[in-house]
Amino acid sequence: MRSAFVIALALVAVLLTTGSTGQPPSETLRGSLAGQEVRLTTPGEGTEPRGLVVWFHGQGGNVNDRIDGPWLDALRREGYAIASSNFHAQSWGNAASTKDAELLVGWAEEKTGLPVTLWVSGSMGGSVSLNALIHGVKAPTCWYGVKPAIALTEMDEVPGGPGFIYKAFAGKVPPDRNPVANVASLPVDVRYRIVASRGDQWVIFKENAGPLSAGLRSRGADITQLVVEGFHDDPSHFNARDLVAYADSCLAAAPQDETAQAG
Repeated sequence: MRSAFVIALALVAVLLTTGSTGQPPSETLRGSLAGQEVRLTTPGEGTEPRGLVVWFHGQGGNVNDRIDGPWLDALRREGYAIASSNFHAQSWGNAASTKDAELLVGWAEEKTGLPVTLWVSGSMGGSVSLNALIHGVKAPTCWYGVKPAIALTEMDEVPGGPGFIYKAFAGKVPPDRNPVANVASLPVDVRYRIVASRGDQWVIFKENAGPLSAGLRSRGADITQLVVEGFHDDPSHFNARDLVAYADSCLAAAPQDETAQAG
């Protein structure tokens, strides 16, 4: 699969300063896979990462979204490498974004020599990541979804959502691309954690996080929830301590003989 990658790499190490925190600066490798910008941020200063995470951005985000902010950077400070893609921007989990996920996972594993143990998603990224799992992209040990927006025919409250979804699929959402209707196709050997608020005024809990949790639990999957408060962008969704603790538990649970070949 990797030999088929179309990788136009113009890669440089970018040092990002961390001010007076005492933390070492990160190092970022940038490239392009099938026309989509990708990046891989590592702990820096020659520190070998101990784990590999893939981040799936939300609507309006891009390859850089939240990577250098305090929430995801908490993973980097604890020794994780973080890979991300532009994922065709407002793709809402269309076929192009699934291909992006496949390419990104392979590229990041090749560059680090590590298997991906955790996928982290935000809002729309829930659809991008879950559709990737549904459609056969190599699954991680764990999935961590913050305010997952996965009921694609029920996004009327999301600003611009219906229009972006219509454009992403060039019309109506195909039945196999609406994640909430395909929970039964998600792998149950993956561990899942959902972070969501019943007060979310855009991504309604009972239409998104609720059915995802119930559907996975009914199939015997390992599914946990962190129920938070407030609206869609409430800071309580971004709990760095919870994220790092979950990442560590996934790393500990990952098959010990899993390896990836460094490039």
